[in-house]
Amino acid sequence: MVRRAAALAVLLALAPAGRADDPKPADKPKPAGPPAADLLDAGLAAARKDGKAVFVAFGSPGCVWCKYLDKYHDRPAVKKALGRHLVFVKIDVEENPGGQALYDKYAPEPGGVPTWVILSADGKVLADSFEPQDGGKKFNVGFPAEPNELAHYEKVLRAAVPKLTDGEVKLLMDELRDTRPKPDEKDGGR
Repeated sequence: MVRRAAALAVLLALAPAGRADDPKPADKPKPAGPPAADLLDAGLAAARKDGKAVFVAFGSPGCVWCKYLDKYHDRPAVKKALGRHLVFVKIDVEENPGGQALYDKYAPEPGGVPTWVILSADGKVLADSFEPQDGGKKFNVGFPAEPNELAHYEKVLRAAVPKLTDGEVKLLMDELRDTRPKPDEKDGGR
């Protein structure tokens, strides 16, 4: 029995890590969307023209929390309230060429997706999804669902978009709470 286990261990150790039909890095499809820099440039140009700031959301195709952020921004009341003050730019770090590079530029440290940043019309960072933690580290709240994440979102939204009224902020926070996954939802629970 010991010989069999030893033989099996040797075979497993010598076996290749992947399967023959696993895609090689060169086989990986190239990004198919528009270049991320073009999307951002268009958003900044629209913001300058309309006197707004830019909300840049970084995501990826398989990101469940990104879908919740999209769902929140697609709600009519949210579109109306935030649309008065912000131009929205959505960058897929996988599908938009240069998306990962822009993510790396604007994310103060690695934190996954969704990540968001609010920029002035001239491209200066006004706020982001990274909540300061003890010890100088930052935590990406992504889609704000927990009480501390909601507090961070409200705080930075008020700072970056001072023209938002108290009524608009209350509406946005209510919509955010309503959009977040319910405790019994399997795909979004934390």
